[in-house]
Amino acid sequence: MRLSGNFKVRPAAIVATAFLCCILLFTIPVHSLLAQQATTGELLNYPGTSLGGLTSAETLMSLDECRKVCTERKGCLGFDHQTSTNQCRLFAALGNARQDSASNAGSRNPIAGYRPPTPPPGQEKVQTGKLDVEREPAREGAVETATSPSEGPRRKPEVPIVIVANPDFDACGANGVIEGLDPSGDGFLAVRSGPGAKYAELDRLYNGEQVYLCQTKGKWLGVVYSKQRQDCNVTTPWITTQPYTGPCKSGWVHRNWVRLYAG
Repeated sequence: MRLSGNFKVRPAAIVATAFLCCILLFTIPVHSLLAQQATTGELLNYPGTSLGGLTSAETLMSLDECRKVCTERKGCLGFDHQTSTNQCRLFAALGNARQDSASNAGSRNPIAGYRPPTPPPGQEKVQTGKLDVEREPAREGAVETATSPSEGPRRKPEVPIVIVANPDFDACGANGVIEGLDPSGDGFLAVRSGPGAKYAELDRLYNGEQVYLCQTKGKWLGVVYSKQRQDCNVTTPWITTQPYTGPCKSGWVHRNWVRLYAG
């Protein structure tokens, strides 16, 4: 092809044009892909999970605050929250997910190649006061919006947590983390005075909080815990069998929302 007059094609212009075309070719599919994913609406719950992908923000806040910010922020496709540090990460794009007992996550969409969210989308629920809880008789009212725990000095369980003496094992030989509660409602796990829904509520635990597992009675677990992360004196053997009296809190919780993990 011949060019008339003094018009000359500069090599630099050719390179710049080619470079711009490449940028457009690679940029458009990425934005198209992100546009196909939901960027608003409720988040699916992935307890015990950390995410990988393109982070849009990092800050320090509680799990509930982290979920609320991502829910209300347009373009946030998911979040994860580290229990020990309160680090909240918001994601503009998700790449992968992995099991992590110290982290809880949420996503706009089911994560491909990973386990289903908790609870799975579409699972039947029943309205109970302010809280949506899954329809399962075995849960026996362990999670509810009952009256608040009694005010005043910290109460001891009516049925005490008994620590069995064994020189070869720690007083409480396992750890657990609370998970599976619905943080978008008033979801909490009731700590009760004994192993059953008929016993009085002493306290409330929330997703991500950790407990020592010390005793089992049917579907109820006798736990010891501290929200101030103090030494509860249950990580070494006891030389005599006796009820737990402190320095940390103790009580009974339903096992459906406690996941065992290696401490």
